[in-house]
Amino acid sequence: MRKYQQLLLVLVSFVSVFSLLLYRYEYMQLLNVLEVLNFFGYTADNMTNCVLLEDKFYVDLENDNLLAKPPVSWIKRDQYYAYSAFWSAQQQSVHLLILGPRSAFSGYACRVWFKMADQFISKPAKLSYSIRTNNHNPNFHQYEVHCKPDDFPVNTEPYGVLLGRENSLKLFIPIEVQKESHVKDDLIMCIAPDYSGIPDTHLVEFIAFHTLLGVRHFIAYDIGIHYKVLQFLRSIAGHRDLYKTFSTLSWQFPTTDLQLERSILQKDCIQRTQGLAKHSILLSWDQYLALNKDELNSLKNDINYTFQIKKCCNNRQLKKSWPMAMKKTICEKTNETINTIIDDQTMKYQPPTKMGSIHRLEEICEKISGKDDKSMAKYLINFVNSKLLRLWKSQLKFSITHATNNNMINLYKNYS
Repeated sequence: MRKYQQLLLVLVSFVSVFSLLLYRYEYMQLLNVLEVLNFFGYTADNMTNCVLLEDKFYVDLENDNLLAKPPVSWIKRDQYYAYSAFWSAQQQSVHLLILGPRSAFSGYACRVWFKMADQFISKPAKLSYSIRTNNHNPNFHQYEVHCKPDDFPVNTEPYGVLLGRENSLKLFIPIEVQKESHVKDDLIMCIAPDYSGIPDTHLVEFIAFHTLLGVRHFIAYDIGIHYKVLQFLRSIAGHRDLYKTFSTLSWQFPTTDLQLERSILQKDCIQRTQGLAKHSILLSWDQYLALNKDELNSLKNDINYTFQIKKCCNNRQLKKSWPMAMKKTICEKTNETINTIIDDQTMKYQPPTKMGSIHRLEEICEKISGKDDKSMAKYLINFVNSKLLRLWKSQLKFSITHATNNNMINLYKNYS
């Protein structure tokens, strides 16, 4: 019996060794074929350095913060403030919006930098500007500045613009190349910075509601929203049944003039969305669109639309668990309106068409004598069951559980 066992072991060993040699032979043959054909465009020695990524990775990378590239912030040189610069392929020039005192840009010159592969090329440009005076504050007039290079190399991409006097510190502003889409969105929403400290959940509710209306792109001007909220809203953008992009821009406006700030926000918004949407609109986090019709696809290209603002307060008969916009339904009309910003700047002026209203959620509601407004009731079921809100609530529960567990561990360590 032992002889048979020994023989079996010998046979198994022989087969194993033979299989190993055969595998090595086939491996070497395949390696030689790859070296000869150079299938991947690399030698065999360099193939270990080849990194392959899924197409979705590049799509997500491109869409992340899509409408806030490159990152910008308010910059001051001399007495002037600048925020962003935009390249118009049609006009082949750079457009900047600058704030400062009234004066001629004597001695100022601008240069436009272009990127070619991994090299940068600078070209002189013709400087021109127009001014919009500010009667409230003489130190903050609006300058619309244009820098048009005489010529520039082909197959290059504008990178930044340098503005200032010779032998002095200059303003350098990164350039955003205005995008163009053959299929334009109906509406892109820009969101003004929040100075009131709105709770995080209400910020998510704002995005969830307007996603139901069909808004796919949001641009938020940020002065201090918690980074975890921004991370959450940006990380889930592009997923099924949600919005496509959520972009955030740092915003530290250099003056407290709210009227001037809104004017600059609107101009920056239209520059960022031009070529991508039929219309754009600037709202605050406490303002909700209430459309006369259910969908945004009823918006037309050549018509500007207006929304009447209503100030809305709590209806105490409604459930506390509902989103804030669904609880504040006692509304009163105001004389204020907000218009969409149309993409077609060549269109002749026409009186805007009424499209609905904007519900502005009020904190203090003592003197409002409005009626129960049911215009948003049709969205109630979908709003309450929003995928975005469910994801947010799940994350909140996880964060609370995680924090509680950490506290328990710390207590245990302190008393042990």
